[in-house]
Amino acid sequence: AQLAISGKVIRAQSASGFSIIEVLVALLVLGVGVMGYAALQLKSVRLSEETYSRSQAMSVAQDFIERVRVNFNEASKARYVAAASWTGEVAESAPVSCVQTQSKPGLDHFCTQAQMADQDIFDARTHVAQVLADGKMQFSQCDNVYCVTVAWADTTVDTCDQADFADGARTANAHCVIVEFIP
Repeated sequence: AQLAISGKVIRAQSASGFSIIEVLVALLVLGVGVMGYAALQLKSVRLSEETYSRSQAMSVAQDFIERVRVNFNEASKARYVAAASWTGEVAESAPVSCVQTQSKPGLDHFCTQAQMADQDIFDARTHVAQVLADGKMQFSQCDNVYCVTVAWADTTVDTCDQADFADGARTANAHCVIVEFIP
């Protein structure tokens, strides 16, 4: 395009740069990419938390299984499998302390097998409440073996279903582990 002003011919230069539409489209594409990345990060954090909770639950269950194997007899078994042992609020201190710190304890410092079972239950319930959000656990007989069920979040030990998935993700009833063992 040319423009003539008082006998001089002036050529108009074409505009270079970006239009507002191009800038908005670029921002839209960038925004979609950032949103996708943020969603990916959020899912990664959720899965990391679930993995951490699952490993803590397995650790608590394994610790309790080792305690049961050491003290498994008729007197302690009745305490371990009693539902009342696993319900209600966790006491602030153990019913009887079976931990001795004296260098030479006397005969009156030893716990009975039932008292040791109470100590084991107290320790396990305290530990699961400390390491898991809304953590709870139970010891029970499952067919011909025994089971330690550890649940957290919205899952209860009664509604625990480790295989409960919907759309590729664990549902609320899958925040738990069940470990079977033979004493």
